[in-house]
Amino acid sequence: MTQMSMEKQELLKILTEGADAWNQWRHDNPKAKLDFDGQDLRGLDLSDCDLSEASFIGANLAYSDLKNAALIASNLTNANLCYCNLSNAKLIAANLNCANLSHANLLNANLLTAICYRADFSNVDLRDHDLRGQDLREANLSGADLRGQNLEGLDMQGAKVIGAKMEKVNLRDTNLINANLSDVDLSSCNIDGVLFKGANLSNANLHGQDLSGFNLSKVKLKGADLREANLAGANLDDSDLSSAKLWQVQTTGWSIRNIECSHASWDQRGREYTHYTKNQFEKLFADKITFVLRYQRMLSYQDLATLPFLIEHLEASYWGCKLRIRDIRNEPGDTRVIIVVEDTGGLNPTMLEASLKQEAEKLQSIQISLQSERKLQFEIRESLQAIKDKYWPKLLELSEIDSDAKTRRLAVLFTDLKGFSHWSEEERTEKLSLFRGLLKPVLRKWEASYPNMEGDSLRATFQSVQQALNCAAMIQKVLAGAGFALRIGLDIGEVKLTHNEITEQLDIEGDAINFAARLETMAEPGEVLVSENVRHYAIQVDAPFEFTEKRLALKKAVGDKQAGEKIVCYSSLPEVFA
Repeated sequence: MTQMSMEKQELLKILTEGADAWNQWRHDNPKAKLDFDGQDLRGLDLSDCDLSEASFIGANLAYSDLKNAALIASNLTNANLCYCNLSNAKLIAANLNCANLSHANLLNANLLTAICYRADFSNVDLRDHDLRGQDLREANLSGADLRGQNLEGLDMQGAKVIGAKMEKVNLRDTNLINANLSDVDLSSCNIDGVLFKGANLSNANLHGQDLSGFNLSKVKLKGADLREANLAGANLDDSDLSSAKLWQVQTTGWSIRNIECSHASWDQRGREYTHYTKNQFEKLFADKITFVLRYQRMLSYQDLATLPFLIEHLEASYWGCKLRIRDIRNEPGDTRVIIVVEDTGGLNPTMLEASLKQEAEKLQSIQISLQSERKLQFEIRESLQAIKDKYWPKLLELSEIDSDAKTRRLAVLFTDLKGFSHWSEEERTEKLSLFRGLLKPVLRKWEASYPNMEGDSLRATFQSVQQALNCAAMIQKVLAGAGFALRIGLDIGEVKLTHNEITEQLDIEGDAINFAARLETMAEPGEVLVSENVRHYAIQVDAPFEFTEKRLALKKAVGDKQAGEKIVCYSSLPEVFA
């Protein structure tokens, strides 16, 4: 038996002795490497065990009891956790990449900042979890209970959500490109801004949903319930609408090029189907005429400059016809300019489409011949340069009024770790690495700007009070779960951007920064202490936080306030915890 396998056997022996023996051993051996990669740990009682930072790559933990277990920053890549009891488990910053958690019990488990890429959560009850900020790309959520979840802005590209319970789920701005949502009821969901391109929505319920302007190209909508849905301006090119229910669907301006639809129902109950031959549905229900100009290259400046003249000439040739450029697409091998007919002017649509396309191709040949006309190219360039010289400085001046202002109103956050000065040198290195690793994804989530970490302290700014409060609350939750106690101070005010001659980077200064730092020193461990200004702005936007008034003495002077002077500030807590 190799030395490595002997060490694993010793670890397994201690682990099977129960939580008390294991946790005592961990306390006595804080630097021990916990390697359980590939081990068969099925059905073990690991409840209450501290397994933080352990490696379980490819391990089989099926049916194990991990209730109350600490799995902070553990590596569970490709691990089998199906049917596990993970209730109240701490999976903070755990790597669940490709892990199988099918049918697992995750009641009150802490998944903050866990890596969930390609993880299998099929048939898991996730109703009590805050999944915001999770990477759920290609994750398997089939049959999962997601009712009432807030999945706003999540990246769920390629995820499997087949038959999941989705009542009243917030999917606003969620990326569901190539995801499989077949047999899912989305009728009560908020789907504003969802990316559905290439998704499978077969037999999905979209009754009454507003899909106007959505990109539904190459989406499978076979058997989908679209009754009373709004598809105005939607792009359904290359999609499949066969057997869909279309009673009172709004179709003004939709694009259905190359759509597949062998049959569809238009009655209220969705039971009577009309059958269509190949391409018949598109011919009957396509709305506006479009045609494409193809260039076997990238568009040059003279192409772009002369496109308006081409449109104007076509409109003059077919009086009453109104055209516009809908899109310019760069594709492999060519560039496509898509032109849409907004108004046919009473002309026969079929004849108009053919005539416009033929005339446009003739005019396009003029653009192409322009490539060899050096003198004319030079004159066009000179004319464009004259326009640029006249108007571009004015446009820049207008934009710089706001964008280059050196003083900005920002919310400022300060944090400090309790007990840092009492740690040994080795503890500092190890704990600060974990501390910073846990903070970074939270700061990214709430779009912190000008972050600065020095030792155990953090300073960051935010565009809004709500962002700062949300970030502070999540920091406290994440760090408390990892065993850290933080003090946080928040203020809002004018912050001056300056050039740091030492770091050669932008730096910030101002009273708001100093006051946030003073609040941090007065806060209790685990507390978020905010200024009166922060509370004022939070109330204005109905931020979901409770504020408890405090009157505390300043430990150090700030602005026009002296040390020892009492100030009014507020302890902040999210309403859900209040």
